[in-house]
Amino acid sequence: MDYPLKGLKVVEVSTWAAGPSCGMWMGEWGADVIRVEPIEGDPARMLIQSGNAPVTEFNWFWELVNRSKRIIALDLKKGESKKIVHKLVEKADIFIANLRPGTLKRANLDYETLSKINPRLIYGQITGFGPKGPGTEWPAFDSLAYWARAGIEARLGEPGTPSVQELGSMGDHTTGMFAFGGIMLALYNREKTGIGQRVDVSLLGTGIWVNGVDIQVVMTYNMEYPRESRKSMTNAFGNSYECKDGKWFHFEMLQSDKYWPAICRVLGRPDFETDDRFSSHGRRMKNSVELIAELDKIFITKTRDEWGPLFTEAQMAWGPAQTALEATKDPCVLANNYIIEYEHPIHGKVRGIGCPIQLNKSPYKTPTCAPEYSQHTEEILQELGYSWEDISRFKNEKVIP
Repeated sequence: MDYPLKGLKVVEVSTWAAGPSCGMWMGEWGADVIRVEPIEGDPARMLIQSGNAPVTEFNWFWELVNRSKRIIALDLKKGESKKIVHKLVEKADIFIANLRPGTLKRANLDYETLSKINPRLIYGQITGFGPKGPGTEWPAFDSLAYWARAGIEARLGEPGTPSVQELGSMGDHTTGMFAFGGIMLALYNREKTGIGQRVDVSLLGTGIWVNGVDIQVVMTYNMEYPRESRKSMTNAFGNSYECKDGKWFHFEMLQSDKYWPAICRVLGRPDFETDDRFSSHGRRMKNSVELIAELDKIFITKTRDEWGPLFTEAQMAWGPAQTALEATKDPCVLANNYIIEYEHPIHGKVRGIGCPIQLNKSPYKTPTCAPEYSQHTEEILQELGYSWEDISRFKNEKVIP
């Protein structure tokens, strides 16, 4: 089948999640992705033993962002390893990296070096805090650059409570997809001009955009945006509520007048419709603390499964605040193939996350499982023209495992 990126060659020199997630989607849209892994192994392989995640026999974190690739393990401090990557780059269309710029330069893998080897190369570089300024060489994780520094963490949670813990790799995955889009822009431009270029994407820049509503309003009014308590949200129908079973749901009815008669009917409180405190959107905003307190008392009387059909029948804009496990069973998720199933040679049928981008005439590939450490090293070296004698020498010199 002709997948959209079939025929493209991608070299990925990355670690953890942001760069690997970008390369993984390219592989599943049909590109031949060769990932260069450090000879000591990517630390991401050991994340499930780090104490920050559940430990299982199946390395689910490694699988998540490394499917559909081939892999070669190299010691990038050695000259022969640099030559091997340069040979890969000679015929590559795309290079993806999320190592620090200084590390890439010392390994002769910076844009200036690789663009001379291959002027048509699209060089995608993911950094933590951007390619310029004081943070170019700072250690960067999405919890630092995307979640904390971009202003997201400071706005979440009830006022006066500790900041909310970030969700694993949320910024990495978002930034990886932004990098995917930027690289596709550069690739389209190359088709018109024949010229490659560097694409820069950062965790911080992605965080600033994702947090764009807050960032834009504080720039406009030169003010801090305070944390908001759910007990005093200005619009009681842009808020979350707890049900009898301890489960929560969320309303998002910005034009509450449109829904107000139906809301009163579902609540079993027709008196609210003519109550002077709540009879218009403006009055409900002014008296939102009282209204939310009333709603809290009402919604705690039924389970979420009891409330849900009533909300849906009344065409109210609402959604269950689902756990991750509940989300995997959501009928909308399943109907749209956001959860997929594929074969793993060790673990049999496994489930994974499907691409959120879908084309109606060009599907993406069924994933192949994430590679084992150094799985394709010898295969890739032979494709580059190295002999078994060369490979034996590389092993003796610790260029490869």
